[in-house]
Amino acid sequence: MNSGNIPKVSTLSTLWVAETLTGEKTQVAYVQEIPPLKSAKEAITYNALDLEEEQQAKGNRKAETLTIPLLFTETQHDVLVEKSESDKEYYWFIKLPDSTAKEAKKPIVFNFTGACDVGMDTIAIDDLLKENLTIYRSSKVNETKGFPEAE
Repeated sequence: MNSGNIPKVSTLSTLWVAETLTGEKTQVAYVQEIPPLKSAKEAITYNALDLEEEQQAKGNRKAETLTIPLLFTETQHDVLVEKSESDKEYYWFIKLPDSTAKEAKKPIVFNFTGACDVGMDTIAIDDLLKENLTIYRSSKVNETKGFPEAE
């Protein structure tokens, strides 16, 4: 088996935020788990007299709220609280680990816009500090190799 075909894995992806798509980005958390960024499009069912069965076509995707469990530092928490209190929409970036990239420094990065809200998660003995970031996504999810760059 060719080792180039074996997926590379790592524990942590990172979450970044920016005012603009190609502007300065700030890393705000480490992410161990990423909820579905987009689900399959809903099915639209149709029928006609000359069809023996109902048929389906792709419809639209539902708007989804993302709740992402985060590992963070105090500085990152402060940035998230500031963003959360502003009710402004920001550009969010989920950067997969560099070790997953075919080309150096160009891992897959998902980006979208949305406002956010932050809240503490359960605190347990011998566990890392965690909180939940809820992002009210207001754009489609885009995918790039590395962070988007100005053209």
